[in-house]
Amino acid sequence: MTERRNGGLLGMINRLWQKMSRPKPRQQRRAKERISDHEVEEARRVNLAHLIESLGYKPRWFSAEKAMFSSPLRVEKTPSFTVSYYKGRWGWKDWGTGDSGDAISFAQAYYGLSFIEAVRKLNGGTYSSIPSSAPPPSARSEYDEDKIKFVRKLHSDRTSLMSEKERLIIRLYFEDKGVAFYPEMAVVTYHSFRDKKSFVAIPMPHARCIKGLECREIGGTDRKTLGNKTLWFLSRKSSKVLVTESILDALAGEIVLSDNSLSLLSINGVGNVGKLDGVLAKLRPKEVLLALDNDHPGREAQKTAVRIASRYADRVIEIDHHVRAGAKDLHKLLPPARQATPVARAE
Repeated sequence: MTERRNGGLLGMINRLWQKMSRPKPRQQRRAKERISDHEVEEARRVNLAHLIESLGYKPRWFSAEKAMFSSPLRVEKTPSFTVSYYKGRWGWKDWGTGDSGDAISFAQAYYGLSFIEAVRKLNGGTYSSIPSSAPPPSARSEYDEDKIKFVRKLHSDRTSLMSEKERLIIRLYFEDKGVAFYPEMAVVTYHSFRDKKSFVAIPMPHARCIKGLECREIGGTDRKTLGNKTLWFLSRKSSKVLVTESILDALAGEIVLSDNSLSLLSINGVGNVGKLDGVLAKLRPKEVLLALDNDHPGREAQKTAVRIASRYADRVIEIDHHVRAGAKDLHKLLPPARQATPVARAE
């Protein structure tokens, strides 16, 4: 009798132990959802540029290892979403919000997936149409050649047809902005019949190799780009380069810093900060002065610019005059513009 009771007790304990040791349904699901480090790494190597193109987004510009799109994660008017290939992985950054990440975080945000679901989607599964290879996109021009031909002809025509009054208006425009005007900038006037507005049009990156025209309204605040939006550069015999976001900021910078020997470089929007790499690699300046805008996108772009400039310059200096003054940019440190328009003053 005692043996049967002991056997029954031991059996009950054994059954209870087995029940406790059995994986719970949730634990079983988690076990099935495990993924290897290799799978995670493969997902991070997915070609983000090709993936975003496959979603129907056309790149604003495209180089061998970088591209810029209108953000797939939000609505925006000006493209500011960049992807880049670095150390075997693709990453993304939204310069409008400051958010950034890798291919996995992009898939999570775009498709609304968990980490594991995003890894599996990127690695193929039933979604084999998604690119899963790591090589950078095939080399193609980041500039629209048709646009280049258009703006070069427009600039040539306007240069030959401009009157002395128009040339005076250009000089007065820059004077009213409180900055110097340099003839080598080769600025022309441009009238938009669609907008019913007149602009000063500044060649980018410079007059000897025009890829776009940065247009600023005469007597107003409107801005537009004809052709390709790229960097602007005013070269001087100097080992120092001042980098800003806008052309007016660059021209204001030489006044704020009391140094008109600086070469001036404007990125014309935080989405172009990656292009500094190629320019500084060619220039190899001894000193780079960085003064991007005092707002969230500008501060984030400044961090990127510091990393890029540090590869090529002996010294990198972050200019903070506008930051300490609580101003958005260097141009805001100059006295306010005149009330009368350049056109009215030219009459």
